Amino acid sequence: MKDLSITQEYLICALNDKGRLSSYNLNLAACFVGAGLMELQLEGCISMDQKMIKITKELPEEMAYLKPLYEEINAEKAIKIEKVIDNYMITFTDKALKALVQSVKDSLKESGMMTQVQVGLINKKEEYAPSKEARTAVVEKIRAELLEDGEITEDVVILTALLDKANCLKEYFSKFEQKELKNRMQEIRESSWGQEVKEMTEHMEMLIACIIATGAAAH
Repeated sequence: MKDLSITQEYLICALNDKGRLSSYNLNLAACFVGAGLMELQLEGCISMDQKMIKITKELPEEMAYLKPLYEEINAEKAIKIEKVIDNYMITFTDKALKALVQSVKDSLKESGMMTQVQVGLINKKEEYAPSKEARTAVVEKIRAELLEDGEITEDVVILTALLDKANCLKEYFSKFEQKELKNRMQEIRESSWGQEVKEMTEHMEMLIACIIATGAAAH
């Protein structure tokens, strides 16, 4: 399987069999936006603290799937995180969120990670959802690194934290495995290697909490 980013792997696990983010789980969308922002920050495209976001360099071509999110951030000056969040979590049309989801889905389609499905009971239309093979590959990657003896990478730790926050792990791991994953994540955070990852995940969790709180206040 082609190497995928945190945001791409998150969406593979978060989309339902109709290729959509469930509207009943606000955390799914919040963690998706959070994944995109974290990826932009890790790449050095933006600087971000608890209040403000600022563009720091051009978006690399290989990250073009995040262009809708990147362009929501003012290129001239720092803007409040809440303003970006408002565009994704509060609008009635969900236009910005749908555009970002579609952009990431298109990148996955190009990589052969999506399969065509039929949606709708009467007026059926074609949609794209993650293939079974794509989902299995992401889940097995997490399992190999965190439940077995594989080399642990920063991306997998962040991805697992996102899926945990979005309550997605239960879809792919048994209750015993979920408990083991949580224990392993805690061990990593407490290790000397995991201090930087701990700071990143804590920052990510604060960001997502802000996104969820802002979105919930508007519903």
